[in-house]
Amino acid sequence: MRSSMAVIAATVTALGCVACKKNVSDAPGGSGSAAASGGSGSAAASGGSGTATGAGADDGEVLPPAAAVDEAGARKLVDAWLAAQNSGDLPAYEAVYAAKLEGIKRVGARTWRFDRAGWLADRKRMFKHPMTVAVRDVTVRGGATAATVDFVQTFSQGKFKDEGPKHLVLVRGPSGFQIAREEMLRSDVGGPAANGKASAYVVLVIDKQPYVVIAADADEAWGTGRPRGPFEEMHKLATMDASKAPMAATWAGRAMKVFAHDGTSCDATVGALKLVAGGTPHFGEVQIWNGDPNMSDDGRTWSAAERTRAVWGLSTPYLVAQLTVSGACQPVIAVDPASAAVVFAPVPATAPDPAAVAAFRKLPAYADLQRDFTETYEGKGEWATEPAVVAHAAGGRRFVVVSATEGSGCGEFLGQLSVIFEDKSGTLTPVPGPDGFLRVDLIVDTDGDGAIEVVGAIEDYSMVTGHFVPAAGSFTPAIAVSFPNNDCGC
Repeated sequence: MRSSMAVIAATVTALGCVACKKNVSDAPGGSGSAAASGGSGSAAASGGSGTATGAGADDGEVLPPAAAVDEAGARKLVDAWLAAQNSGDLPAYEAVYAAKLEGIKRVGARTWRFDRAGWLADRKRMFKHPMTVAVRDVTVRGGATAATVDFVQTFSQGKFKDEGPKHLVLVRGPSGFQIAREEMLRSDVGGPAANGKASAYVVLVIDKQPYVVIAADADEAWGTGRPRGPFEEMHKLATMDASKAPMAATWAGRAMKVFAHDGTSCDATVGALKLVAGGTPHFGEVQIWNGDPNMSDDGRTWSAAERTRAVWGLSTPYLVAQLTVSGACQPVIAVDPASAAVVFAPVPATAPDPAAVAAFRKLPAYADLQRDFTETYEGKGEWATEPAVVAHAAGGRRFVVVSATEGSGCGEFLGQLSVIFEDKSGTLTPVPGPDGFLRVDLIVDTDGDGAIEVVGAIEDYSMVTGHFVPAAGSFTPAIAVSFPNNDCGC
């Protein structure tokens, strides 16, 4: 179970989504630069990016001690949250949530985003019937004043049951921790999904450099020195040298074949191994880093090394290895050079594809969203006005990816749907896919068995990339590279 939260060494009275301030600068003075202080290993970021390339290394800066996580307080809150649901005590349940809240609900392929009022209105309907909620694999991270909790939740009510990972962001309230953000990261209706078997390796880009992802939940003991960063990608990331990883000798210098988004391939060589961790911090935490007097006790601006340490603390690390790539490839997946991998490269569109759009709109999942759009939100016309259509082809086979996402879900309609059709002599047949809105970067068959795989990501604000393989009549990630998103989406 991957977990999350940076170390916070200042008193926070409330980190709720006050106005859900997006794009809050993580730099001193709010300028957008992350000027390093201390030693020769630090560097200033370019304006507006928040990147501090190389900062946070063993540069001689003496960091203030990190605050200890209040694990007992966090677990007490989770126990109260569980007890309220299992006893049907709605007032007690409402009391565990902060005044400013964002809740993200997932049931199978559907996603809803709520503010506090919307979340509790939805939960009020849930409390009309007895339920059983259980958690396992509970992990707490964070500091003395804020924490995150990750666990696997099992929920059952009547004939309905689902299971999946859940992420809570806790903030300190007047009487202890309260929940400022709750997100069901994945909902496996009926029970847990099958685990996939890796036949290839996804590629993660950090500071414009590609890295092949070797393993999730790596051991921090494999790292040496301090983390470097923070690097500004989809999330804030920090890296650490991982020369002590037990597989370092077998990976260093290894030859690989890599494929880019457009299906082109290049040769590549594996270099140094690193650990990478990080995520998207809550904007209130960033305000503490910036010495915001509304959030910080001492008004002190954090150095680049302190920010890097906080970013590193957001998650458990992945083990990755730097790739040196020949040619102009910008790889998304890597395989063994001897692999007989088939890549279904995207085909440039020469004209609109009304047949694909029509097939998309005939899907039961599309009809469910259309009903919600018109009946619940009083929408007019089609909820997906212009679905995106991309064809992929190789070896006489053709697939068509149709996708659409409309609305914010922040108290408004949210429609997200994607499907892969196989084109069989002009007949479009849906290929069962994973729950959620899947971004398709590349369609491949890395093991040559004739069953397609997908390189892409579930659009859940956390996942960066993944390799999805066939399992139980659908797809499941052989590996999913995700970092926690603790900020507000609304």
